[in-house]
Formats: sequence, structure tokens, C-alpha cells
Amino acid sequence: MLKNIFDPTASDALNFIEKFHKSKPDKTMLLLVGDCMVDYRGRARSLLDWGERMVMIKEDGTVLVHQPVMREPVNWQPTGSKTEFKINKDKQLILRSRHTKPPEKMKIVFRDLKTVMATSLRDSAELVIAGMETDVVNQIIIDPSIVEEGLRISKREKHVKSGLIDLYGFDKDHVPVVIEVKRSVASISAVQQLRMYVNDVKKDVKKADVRGILCAPRVPDMVKKLLLDYGLEWQEVERQVVLPDDWQKTLKDF
Repeated sequence: MLKNIFDPTASDALNFIEKFHKSKPDKTMLLLVGDCMVDYRGRARSLLDWGERMVMIKEDGTVLVHQPVMREPVNWQPTGSKTEFKINKDKQLILRSRHTKPPEKMKIVFRDLKTVMATSLRDSAELVIAGMETDVVNQIIIDPSIVEEGLRISKREKHVKSGLIDLYGFDKDHVPVVIEVKRSVASISAVQQLRMYVNDVKKDVKKADVRGILCAPRVPDMVKKLLLDYGLEWQEVERQVVLPDDWQKTLKDF
């Protein structure tokens, strides 16, 4: 299913959204392109003044606001967010997105719309990445300096109340360090996981000074921002992977 409308009025856009998206938001992805202003309140407070942007609402409730440049969204709402639409007294389309845990809300005001598109996508494939998290874990155990000079790893797979810490050690100043390792792009959920581990260790060792470091081949800007908000750290660590012979041959053919 693919439906779109070009240069709609706010009223036309709202009718379109109610017809093709509102009845089944968990099965329809919505895309809006237009001149908008974004007001976000949650982990911090931000206001993005008027500008032409692309707003994407995914089937899982994720909301992404993209500017004409940069890879990462300039604003976003996480999975599970609830989105509502209405028209204000100035006949502008209003998008309100709310997330409960953690509490976050975003308001987007469109004063002009270029297009609105609704579509249903089928995609059950999983991304297959050469190498495993254990590859990165082993690299850090062999050479902790790839994360930080003076780092000492004391335990692998340390059990705490909320789960299993990938690596646990101490920095050069003997401060406990919790390391969470991801094999691919670091996500928001990885930050929450690391935060819980650090809090568990703080309770166990009865120290307020416990560091948490998220290690992954790539850490997106929005993940870095959340890590900073929580007082956590990151280190981009590339996997050293030897591909099977048949993969090497395929790559050469390519």
C-alpha cells in the first residue's frame, strides 16, 4: 500500500492521516515533508525553529525528524511513542508525540506541507554482520588499551541484579569500570542496559564513583547525547574479523 497527497492544506493532510494512518498506526508508516517547528521536552529541552524537514513515523511508534543534511535525525522519539494530530486556530497541522518511560514529549507544528505519504512495508529480514560481540570482547581482554590506557579487566560476564555485564575492571585510578559491548551500531536500549548495570555495581560495591563505557564499532550522535545525559562514556572499537574463504571470494567477485 502506498498513498500520498501533494501540497495539502492542514485540513486535507489531517483527513488523509485519519483515513490511511490513524486506524492502523502499527501497520502503516507515515512520512510528512514540510516547513515545521519542533519543541521537545524530555532528557533535555530543545527548540528547533522553522525549517523544511522530513518527519517519519514508523510502525513501532518511533518518530524521526530529519534536516536536509546530516545522517542522524535532529530530533526523535523512541519506540512505543504515541502520536496524535490536530489543527490549531491558525489552521496549522500539529503533531504531538508522547513517550511514558522515560517521560518525553515532542510537538511539531507544520505551517506548510509539501507532501504526506502513508505506506505499509514488508520486511522480516535480519541484518547479518560478520563477527560477533565475543570478537570485540576478546579484543578488549587481549588489549584493554584499545578502550583506555591503564584499563585492567578483572572479570568477564559478571552477574548483577539486572543481567550479565560483558566486562568488568578498573581504570588507572582504581575506579570500577563496567563495559557493555555491541557488535554493530550502538542503540538507545544499549544505553539503558549499561545504565542499569552501573547502578547495580554502585549498590554492590557501595561506591558512587563507578564508570560505564559502551563499546561498539559505531556510536550514533543521538546515542552519544543520551550517554552524556546519564554520565556514561563510549568508545568506538572496530572488530578485527577474518571472513571465511567463500566470503572473501564473493567480495572479490563483487
